[in-house]
Amino acid sequence: MALPSDKLEKRASFRGALFDMDGLLLDSERASMAAFEDTTQNFGLPPMPEVALACIGLRADGVRATVSAALAGRLEYDVFHADWGKRISCAFAQGIPVKAGAFELLDGLKAHGIPCAVATSTRTVSAEAHLARAGLRDYFAAVIGGEQVVRGKPAPDIYLKAAEVLGVAARDCAAFEDSDPGTLAAIAAGAIVVQVPDVKAPSMALQANGHVIAATLLAGAREIGLHW
Repeated sequence: MALPSDKLEKRASFRGALFDMDGLLLDSERASMAAFEDTTQNFGLPPMPEVALACIGLRADGVRATVSAALAGRLEYDVFHADWGKRISCAFAQGIPVKAGAFELLDGLKAHGIPCAVATSTRTVSAEAHLARAGLRDYFAAVIGGEQVVRGKPAPDIYLKAAEVLGVAARDCAAFEDSDPGTLAAIAAGAIVVQVPDVKAPSMALQANGHVIAATLLAGAREIGLHW
């Protein structure tokens, strides 16, 4: 989906770039969903792939509410989450692949002096560790984790804070997301948004916002004028 002409005029004036992490920079969502499935099987629960999908992009409190509702009293959330978390950690111990085009895009932004920040629903300490292990941490002036803001995605708080830390306005930033909640947050913050869907396609309601939806990071970046 192409941007309207008035927004395309802003593309040369980007003063910052904001990035989600899981499913956007790191190919982590598939491992998380596989771990979720293994946990449901471990506790004799029926398959709930739609619940795992609904958790994508949410902060810890949103995940708790979503999974607790699905468990419906059959199992305590903390018990489920502890098992799920251990399985995710085991999967991530093998390394988390970096998404195609991430290094190229970040190298280009760095070369052109455009500062970058991560705005992720993941807790900051975990995000820092995952980015460092993937060789991505040094590209970012700041990593804003979900616990650093009052409201999680889809509220705009985390994107507003990430832009503020860079010393720029969110409206002067490009924002890259994969999930619907994250995309809504970036749109609400006023950024020029590129959505690169990962394991879940964007809803029809979300598509009506008119932001760029691209198959890859680099394709989306090119569509908003970030190509060198």
